[in-house]
Amino acid sequence: MEETERKPIFTNIFSPNGETARQIYVKLRFLPRLSLFLLETALFGVIAYWFIWLLLWAKEANVPAYSQRLFWICIAGFAVFGFLLVREILAPQTFAKRETQRIKERYRKDRIEIRAAFYDDTVKFHNLGSNAETQFAYDVFGMLTETKDLFIIRTQQKQVIALSKNGFDGIDLAGFRTFMDKKCPNAKRHWKKSN
Repeated sequence: MEETERKPIFTNIFSPNGETARQIYVKLRFLPRLSLFLLETALFGVIAYWFIWLLLWAKEANVPAYSQRLFWICIAGFAVFGFLLVREILAPQTFAKRETQRIKERYRKDRIEIRAAFYDDTVKFHNLGSNAETQFAYDVFGMLTETKDLFIIRTQQKQVIALSKNGFDGIDLAGFRTFMDKKCPNAKRHWKKSN
C-alpha cells in the first residue's frame, strides 16, 4: 500500500511507434549487424577472388564447360551478396514495420502508452495498454544512450527500455542526464552533446 502512494521524483510517458522502433534498431543493432555484414563481405570477396582466379585458369586451360559453371556460380554469389546488402539497408524499416504490427496485434490498438515513474531507489514502468507493471533498481541498467527523440536504457540482461524526450514531467533533458549519471555510475553512457 505504501509503495503505490509514493510520489515519483519525475515521470515519462512513451508511446512506441514505427519511428521510435527504427531509432532503437539503428542505435542498438545497426552497427553490430553492419560490422558482421562487412566481415561477411570480406569473406565473400576472398571467395569471389578465388572463383575468378579459378575461372581464368579454366579458360586458359581450355575447359569451357567447367569455366561456364564457375561463371554462373560467381553470378549467383554476387546475386546473394546484392540481396544481403539490400536486406541490411532496409533492416531498420523492416524492424519498425514488424514492431508496429506486433503492437496492433497484441494490444488491438494503434497506439499504447508506457508510463515510467522514477523514484529515489527504483524505476516503475506501467504499460497502460496491457496494465502490466515492471520495476527495476538503477544498478541493473548497463547502458544509457539517446537518439534524436529517445533516451534508451539497456539492462544488464539486454532488455531495452525507451523514454520519449518530449514525455518528461518534472525534469528537463539535462536534469535527466545528470540524474541518471548519479544513479547509474557503473553504466556505459553515450549522451549527445546538444539538447
